[in-house]
Amino acid sequence: MLPEPAPSGPAVEHPATTVVGPVEAQAARTPEAPALVRADGGVVTYRELNASANRLARALARRGARPGTVVGVTAAGHPEQVLTAVLAVAKSGAAYLPLDPADPPGRREWLLAGNEPVCVLGEGVPGALSGLSGLDVGGELDTDPPRALTPQHLLCVGYGPGGRPAAVRLTHGEADRRVRELQAAHPLGPGDQVLQLRLPHWGFLWPLRTGAAVVLAEG
Repeated sequence: MLPEPAPSGPAVEHPATTVVGPVEAQAARTPEAPALVRADGGVVTYRELNASANRLARALARRGARPGTVVGVTAAGHPEQVLTAVLAVAKSGAAYLPLDPADPPGRREWLLAGNEPVCVLGEGVPGALSGLSGLDVGGELDTDPPRALTPQHLLCVGYGPGGRPAAVRLTHGEADRRVRELQAAHPLGPGDQVLQLRLPHWGFLWPLRTGAAVVLAEG
């Protein structure tokens, strides 16, 4: 789990922002620095990660992804593809809906019916677009896409296990606040590496906005 921020004097107020702006700014500052370190030791640079997410975000936008909509993302598949998909959904302006392929069909159908995602990315869910190859991104630009996104828009719509629990709706502004608190308590920077296990998907945005690298476990 993510470390809890330690109390350290009066809280510092920061202007709210979206979670993708700082990541894009970091990619512009350090394009050739490692952003992801694969389990086999391979490296994905900030430039490569940002470009892949941009192409996917633009393809998602053509399918209707925008602020106020939802895109399903399954936990199955290669961690690099899952994290790229989450970043792409955020870049499109849509909120991502985590889906567990191990859920019984009744629960999964309830989640899909209740949120009406424009599409589902990943593996293990009927109708999902497999990995990053499920959408045709070959003709898409790799530059940061435009979006009418504010800190008040949703980043994620999550649900607890079992039954039909109420949704937990995380906004960009709230995720940004949590990441700032983590950075204040446990500063990260270029050269640092953070192992990505079963953390909240938005947790990888913390190292990526600071120039650190995310180390991916085996899928």
